[in-house]
Amino acid sequence: MGNRDNQSIYNLDEVGDVADRDTASEALWLRDRALAATTSGIIIADAKAPDCPIIYCNPAFERITGYCAGEVLGRNCRFLQGPDTDRTTVAKIREALREGIALQVTIKNYRKDGTPFWNKLSLSPVRDDSGNLTHFVGTQSDLSERIEVQEALQQANDQLQTILEAVPGIVSWISSDLRYLGVNHHLAKLHGLSPSAFVGQDIGFLGASLDFYSFVVDFFACEATEAVKELSAKVKTEGGQSAGYYLIVAQKYDRGNAACLVGIDITERKRAEEALVLTRKAVESSSDAIGISDANGTHIYQNQAFSQLFEWETAEEFKLAGGIPAVFADPAVACEVLDTIARGYSWSGEITNRTKSDKILQVLLRADAIKDPTGKIVGLIYMNTDITDRKRTEQELRQSEKRFRSLIENARDIIVILDDKGFCRYVSPSAERILGYPTAEVLGRSVFDLIHPDELPMVDQVFKGVIQMPRVGLGLAEYRVRHKQGFWCVLEAVATNLLSEPSVRGIVVNCHDVTERKAAEDQLLHDALHDALTELPNRALLTDRLGQAFARVKRHPNYQFAVLFLDLDRFKVINDSQGHRTGDRLLVAVGRRLLTCLRPGDTVARLGGDEFVILLEEIQGVDEAIAQAKGILKAIERPLYLEGHKVLITASIGIAMSTDKYQWPGDILRDADIAMYRAKALGKARYEVFTSAMHTRAVALMHLENDLRQSIEELNLTYSIVDFPGGAAGENSPVCEIDWKLERTKSQLAPLKLECPFTVYYQPIVCLKSGSVIGFEALVRWLHPERGLVSPMEFIAMAEETGLIMPLGLWVLNESCRQIIQWQSLNLPAGNSRLTVAVNLSGRQFSEPESIEQIKQVLQETGVDARCLKLEITETVVMEDGEAAAAMLSQLRELGIGLCIDDFGTGYSSLSYLHKFPINILKVDRSFVSRIGAAGENLEIVRAIVMLARSLGMEVVAEGVETAVQLAQLRAIGCEYGQGYFFSKPLNSEAATALLRRSPKW
Repeated sequence: MGNRDNQSIYNLDEVGDVADRDTASEALWLRDRALAATTSGIIIADAKAPDCPIIYCNPAFERITGYCAGEVLGRNCRFLQGPDTDRTTVAKIREALREGIALQVTIKNYRKDGTPFWNKLSLSPVRDDSGNLTHFVGTQSDLSERIEVQEALQQANDQLQTILEAVPGIVSWISSDLRYLGVNHHLAKLHGLSPSAFVGQDIGFLGASLDFYSFVVDFFACEATEAVKELSAKVKTEGGQSAGYYLIVAQKYDRGNAACLVGIDITERKRAEEALVLTRKAVESSSDAIGISDANGTHIYQNQAFSQLFEWETAEEFKLAGGIPAVFADPAVACEVLDTIARGYSWSGEITNRTKSDKILQVLLRADAIKDPTGKIVGLIYMNTDITDRKRTEQELRQSEKRFRSLIENARDIIVILDDKGFCRYVSPSAERILGYPTAEVLGRSVFDLIHPDELPMVDQVFKGVIQMPRVGLGLAEYRVRHKQGFWCVLEAVATNLLSEPSVRGIVVNCHDVTERKAAEDQLLHDALHDALTELPNRALLTDRLGQAFARVKRHPNYQFAVLFLDLDRFKVINDSQGHRTGDRLLVAVGRRLLTCLRPGDTVARLGGDEFVILLEEIQGVDEAIAQAKGILKAIERPLYLEGHKVLITASIGIAMSTDKYQWPGDILRDADIAMYRAKALGKARYEVFTSAMHTRAVALMHLENDLRQSIEELNLTYSIVDFPGGAAGENSPVCEIDWKLERTKSQLAPLKLECPFTVYYQPIVCLKSGSVIGFEALVRWLHPERGLVSPMEFIAMAEETGLIMPLGLWVLNESCRQIIQWQSLNLPAGNSRLTVAVNLSGRQFSEPESIEQIKQVLQETGVDARCLKLEITETVVMEDGEAAAAMLSQLRELGIGLCIDDFGTGYSSLSYLHKFPINILKVDRSFVSRIGAAGENLEIVRAIVMLARSLGMEVVAEGVETAVQLAQLRAIGCEYGQGYFFSKPLNSEAATALLRRSPKW
């Protein structure tokens, strides 16, 4: 069973029973008929054969393609493809055949005659009972007519869209639920969006006006299918700007479920209407009196200002009075004006008018013809500005100008008028008095010729600014202007642009002479930043320049600078011995020498006293700073001749290098100062480079100083509560009242117990002849709360420097005197009743005049015999001011106190002063005694000192006796007294008392 050339695709041999075979045969025949009768093209391809050849096609396939079955069978279905067949679709078909899967595509194929047609292909795989792929069945539907219709519809739609896009307005399609179905590009562009962005959106999503929204709602609610309405609704853009006004034409479609709205742009018309309204309002509100007549001269309109000015209330009243000619006071002028504008020209000028009540006015008239687009005159317009008051003001102004000119001619300031190029058009006579130039020499000259070259750029910039800002005063500043004699004057000037002012037409510059004031200000500024004595930069200017150096370090990490802190050595001696005048001259001379040592760009500043700081800019490293320091030290060491005296001075220098750890000028100054003090401590006349160890030491010294200060402050309170229980002084002894201004009785203070932070140790002084103790030297010891006993070497110098030595020394003196009283009250062996105690008197105490009164008070309050007290002063202290020292020593000697020169031989070692001063005892420094041992070194020096003292009637005490050999040699040369560890180390009060009780002999 088949279809023409097609063979049947069914096999009846597979059916066994005859009856069943007949039934099957009938069924197969019906299927063949059905395939032949269907309108869809059907093909069957053998999936088992290579290239899937077609083994069956129905008549519909032949009809669709134009190929007969004989031309189709055995071929692959790709023979229908042509040049416009989509390659992607072909690839999908190949993949389905290869994978044995179903597929449905639309593909463009070609008939036998070469005409293309659109084909909807459904490809289905056929499998046997075992699931093996055996065939493919392809069903094809000819879609050509449908697609042609779609293309025609699309073409029509495109044409419609083109038409809509060409419509000079906006078009939108809106559903009855008030959502956009579409818009044309003009509407989309108006909002800066694409047409697709509107689809599905509510019509108010871009902020449509309420009028437009209400119109659309009402249109869908009514039964009318179309509406035409002018809407004054503004269409808003996305940015919120108005796009104009539109006339909306609406038409319903789709049974009223949608509508097409076309908006015609009426913006220009609306603007014209608004402009007309504004023009009318402007004319009505104008302060000018405006009148309009027709082409024949008949008055037809006047604004309110016209009515008020000329006193005719209405245009009709004015027309009856004769119209425009009636207001002219001069008929000839009226004829000229009317004739000019009648010929189509404008006329303007100042005229005299007359009001209804014959009041005369000064008026600025501007008359013109009103023409239509063809140029035909259709009316005349007259604009009258009342200038009566202005003319009166101008007259008054002219009078004022005369007075003003008189003032200018006699003004102390210089008044200059320049043109827009800076050339002088006017200058007041005061210019000759201030600058020396006669008026004729300045007129026509450029003002820039007189300005100092350094200030020309600034003046040029200000001048350009004045040009750009009419009627604004600019440029209040100080400028240097050349005097005719060549020197520079300082003028404070302000310029005002009056180029547009008819009466001036220039730039007015007012110049005030501030030369003297500026000089005074400069001097004040210089004084504020410089040392009054040396004229060197002071601390303020140095700090500013250090700040600039720090800023340069931040900008340029490789940039280095150094700070040298310089202090003169022993300047006080020169200042005190030769007077402050010489000291001041010395400081000035040192400052000048420092300047000669520096490079350009470096800074030397005086901080005060004898302290100088040198800032070395842009150096290569510490070696360069050291080289500079060496040069400075060498320069300062050269002799100076001041007031007829040869003066030798040295200096100590501390060097601090710039590092990233410094944030403030004070930090690097502090460290340079620390290094300077280190240089002084190491012998003076040298330099030291700051190290972190110095800072650590300085901090430690600061803490030690604070602790020392605290401990000395505690002396007052301690003294107030310590008593002499059972002592010889008794309950009412004056000693109990030495409470440092705290008057407390024993009964009040008894409950308090405090530990004194200081104690006095006593080192025996032995008579070398008898071997007995004849006295002690009082040595203070500090019991630190954390460090324990602190050596005097660590805190005595600090106390001297800070002034704390005053209360501390007085306390030691008090304690020593009390101790003398206590020892005298004891039952000591014979010979100890007249013990003496030697107390060190510091340089600070020795130089204070009040020390005499304090010593007197201690002697009085303790009741000690002055002969039991000896005061030790170093020879260096005595020689600092010989005259003052002699006076001080004499007063002490008058009190009966013994006087000792301590550490003799280490200072000036001057024999000349020994007979000048009332000195009792010389104490030979331990440095000599320590080297007179077995080798006999320094023995002759000590012998000479002993002989010298004996000849002057003085006693000698050898310090630092530590061996029997030294003792023997001292006895051999006749030295009276000795002191040192050979006899005893310093002892506290109890141990010293015990020593006295034992009464040892050496």
